[in-house]
Amino acid sequence: MSEYIGNRIVPHHDGVWDKTKEYEPLTIVYEEATGDSYISRKPVPAGTLLSQEKYWAMCSRFSEQMALHRKKTAQDVADITKKVDATNSAVAANKAEMDKTAETLKAQIDANVKASTDKNANYAQELVDARVDDTGKTYGTAGDNVRAIGRVRSMQDVMKNWYLNAGYVNKNGYITASESWRVAHLIPVSGDSILVTGQFGYMSGSDEYNNVVCYDMDRKFLGGCFRAENNKVYDNYVITLLPNTRFISITTSEKLLPKLSVYLYDNMLPLNLLSNYATSWQWMNGSVDIRFTGSKVTVTFPEGKNVYVCRRPNGTQYEQTLLTDASSISVDFSTKKWWAVYYDGKEVSADESGTKIEVPVIRVANTDGDWGKLFTRNRFVFAVFYDGNVVYAAPSNNGTVINGIDYGNPAKIAYNAVTQHKYRSAKMFLSTGQLMIDTVNRTIQVTKRILAAVDNGTYYWISVGEEPVPILDSEEAEKHHMLILAYDSSKGEINLYNTAQFRALGAFGYYIAAWYENHFWYPHMGSSFSIVLNGTEYKAGALFDEERRDSYIEKKYANQFQQIRSDLAGRDSRHMYLASGGITIDQNAGTIQVSSKCLGVPDTFHYQWITASDPVEMAFNTAGSYGMPMRILAYDASTQTINLYDTSLFRKLGTNGFYIASWYLSKLYNPHINPDVTFIVNGKEYKAGDLFADNEASFIPKRITDYVQKAVSGNTEDDIVTPSHWDCMEGRQLSIFYDCLSRHDGKENLYVLARGTNAPSLTRNEYCMNYTPTKDSTDFALTVCRLDEDDCHTVSSKPVQVRVHHKLKDKLTKNICICGDSLVDNGSVATEVYRLLAEDNDCVIHQLGTRGPSGGKHEGRGSWTFARYLADTDYAGKTNAFWDKIKGRLDFQKYCETNGYEGIDYFLIALGTNDVSQGTTLYRTEAEVQKFVDQAKQFIDALLDKETGFPNCKVGIGLCGPGSDYSYQCGSSMGIFHMSINTLNLALIKAFDAGKYRKNVTCFAHGLRTDRRLAFPYSDKPVTNRFTETSRTLTNSIHPSARGYQAWADGYYCQIRAWLTEDSK
Repeated sequence: MSEYIGNRIVPHHDGVWDKTKEYEPLTIVYEEATGDSYISRKPVPAGTLLSQEKYWAMCSRFSEQMALHRKKTAQDVADITKKVDATNSAVAANKAEMDKTAETLKAQIDANVKASTDKNANYAQELVDARVDDTGKTYGTAGDNVRAIGRVRSMQDVMKNWYLNAGYVNKNGYITASESWRVAHLIPVSGDSILVTGQFGYMSGSDEYNNVVCYDMDRKFLGGCFRAENNKVYDNYVITLLPNTRFISITTSEKLLPKLSVYLYDNMLPLNLLSNYATSWQWMNGSVDIRFTGSKVTVTFPEGKNVYVCRRPNGTQYEQTLLTDASSISVDFSTKKWWAVYYDGKEVSADESGTKIEVPVIRVANTDGDWGKLFTRNRFVFAVFYDGNVVYAAPSNNGTVINGIDYGNPAKIAYNAVTQHKYRSAKMFLSTGQLMIDTVNRTIQVTKRILAAVDNGTYYWISVGEEPVPILDSEEAEKHHMLILAYDSSKGEINLYNTAQFRALGAFGYYIAAWYENHFWYPHMGSSFSIVLNGTEYKAGALFDEERRDSYIEKKYANQFQQIRSDLAGRDSRHMYLASGGITIDQNAGTIQVSSKCLGVPDTFHYQWITASDPVEMAFNTAGSYGMPMRILAYDASTQTINLYDTSLFRKLGTNGFYIASWYLSKLYNPHINPDVTFIVNGKEYKAGDLFADNEASFIPKRITDYVQKAVSGNTEDDIVTPSHWDCMEGRQLSIFYDCLSRHDGKENLYVLARGTNAPSLTRNEYCMNYTPTKDSTDFALTVCRLDEDDCHTVSSKPVQVRVHHKLKDKLTKNICICGDSLVDNGSVATEVYRLLAEDNDCVIHQLGTRGPSGGKHEGRGSWTFARYLADTDYAGKTNAFWDKIKGRLDFQKYCETNGYEGIDYFLIALGTNDVSQGTTLYRTEAEVQKFVDQAKQFIDALLDKETGFPNCKVGIGLCGPGSDYSYQCGSSMGIFHMSINTLNLALIKAFDAGKYRKNVTCFAHGLRTDRRLAFPYSDKPVTNRFTETSRTLTNSIHPSARGYQAWADGYYCQIRAWLTEDSK
């Protein structure tokens, strides 16, 4: 039949015509008798003759063709004869040369055969075979196939496909800009080597520069792995990468860039790269909530919040797309095999007015196992699943939540797990105090302050409640089912909870007891703890469901204390104070007995209950020639018993032995005993005080009282280095760094807790707290706390008022003077303060100062101290501008007259760094810094004196920063300076903060805004010649960099804003 090819119809040849056959349309047949050819016009029935023109048309006449052929043949013969004659002549003329060529070809063939591995090979056939590629496609020539392979290789050449920066990678792994060089930066790699062909630009100069450098998973610089030789051309050269390399950067000269090719090995597959490519280069600023069942998937973005999906398709370019809650979807989908949730670009349309509309497309779709191909420039993968298992979740700062579990920020989750691991066990033991429970009115109240011990810390004081609080509503409470008596540490409250409510407290919940039918089950409280139930006072033990419930608790604590004693082995103080209970001594029977349960208070841990027991034999009861010697009444922690020992037996107790008193002739010497403890001696009952040999036991109670008073109710603010207020300005960030808030080094155990109904949500990172007020923000209170590094109980705390300031409605004019040492003399602080005030544009400021540039006038003097400002000083090339040489005194009125100033409204002074650091040692005691405080008072007195100063001037005492986190000089310690400068700061706070000295004098904490890592000048240098990894190497530990000074200026500026707010009222 005829064949359709493209836009043509091709007739079909069917050979010699057969009358008996049927033919299809467009079939060509040959008539044997005449030599003519015919083509069928339409289907031809059998028996149809060729003469029937209805069916057949002649398409070739044989006689005419032959005539034309004979004529052409005659001419062709003549032409050929002529050519043959010419060829014969040429052959005859060149025979010798052809023979010579034949010999040469024969020699070449013989050489090829000799060089081949197979002398019988058909090389022509091999060349034909070389035209066929691996997919079966046949090229016109072998060269076409080879060139196609070259094009593929060119496409794999990263130097032709990666984004190139104008510059080179320096010895620290950073790009230095240069038009003469080109660098392909941060190329993700898999495997341990790459392949290069061509020539690199030679990096002359330092040998520390390399053409190929390596980075790890976090893009941290590992070092160089290859430095090209000058003018050397590399041919398929393998470069071995450094261990743990996940990214590389390649540098060559701009001139030689076209001559260099770099190839990655074939194990460079999407799945291999995913761990260091997708997760490093695709991330989400925001959150997404993905929930799925077997047949439905819901993808929800938070309402009212923006979500940005960010990606880097190569080492430099950056893409991000905004998603909102309008992008949320819910689809019917079978969650089987491989499937994924991803952003798939934008769908573009137009509204009725023709305005272009772009709608983000969120897809839920099946994939195959090679889901790495989803990671493209225009896509963002939220999650990949296999059936119901999460295989991949996008990294995000606020969470990729899948069926209620956050997969998106593993670092944050790990950090929370580490920091909260000590809260896993949360039980509380009520030791002293009183709790009121009213089941009729359904209220509960702490009516006497409670001392409670917890098993993940030391203790809590639970304050008396101002009024009863309602017992929490629950179905269990309504039906009088069992409830949980628990403490909520976030609110400082005790209440009754059902199981769900208690679990919701999380790390803040502390179990105390189970409460059922007005009885305690498994109580964590002393049996003598006071409970007021429906108006009647009980000892808690009377409400225990069974006596054994109490012994269970005390055994648990005994085990805990025994472990503590083991941890404290080797400490030399082993005394126990008997606070309550009874002891029976029967000298005649040679026995001793704890006749009523005793409470013992050792000086190496908190307390120990010693249970009543049967009489036991005295450990030592051997009289000497002069009668019974003095014995030691002591507690053996290993057996939890009290007995009488001689010296040698007591020493054998080791760390388990606790001295209580000396016993001689029925008297107690050096007693560590409450006078009211009961003693039964030889059948007669006494108060312990009646048996004291010197009738004096005040030594022990006072020691215990002093110890407890200091540990529990002492000054809890004495280590928090902050004034009573932090000032901040609308629209400007307030940042307080944790490791500046305490005399102690370290930031881990410091935190800030906002309080009050109007308290905003504060944010923090590893180093500081941040808060940016808005136009609607108001003042609020917070508490700064420092925790014990071992058990996280609160060691120090201080309330702070955060005062939020806004722009003034009416402009004010103020004269401001900033004074200090070299930290002011630098000029950066004053310049930035006045720049910020000018930017606010709501006040007119007159800068007072004989030093500094026009935009940053000040009175700072390098190396000066408080003392130097109190005298006619000429030091370090500077004189005291406030000194009146004629009258020999500080005179601020004379200072203003001399310099043409109208007066001083605000005076900010920050001194103390030189007071602390100048001398033979950096360490300064509280007594030593007091003299600096006294000198500050003398300065302020003169400034506010009506004869020499301005009584209404507002004075701010700056609290100096603690310096960097380490000293760049081997001979000094920033830890000592940190403690000493904050000892001075605490003394300044105690003397001047919040009007303590004068009503218009206060402290401001510009030093709290110091990032001790980054606020000081440094450069990245190799650790050593052998360890070439770079380290932050300081060049100054006291004087900050430009941005450090600017951070300090924020503190000065905010104090001025506080005064402007005050004066505007």
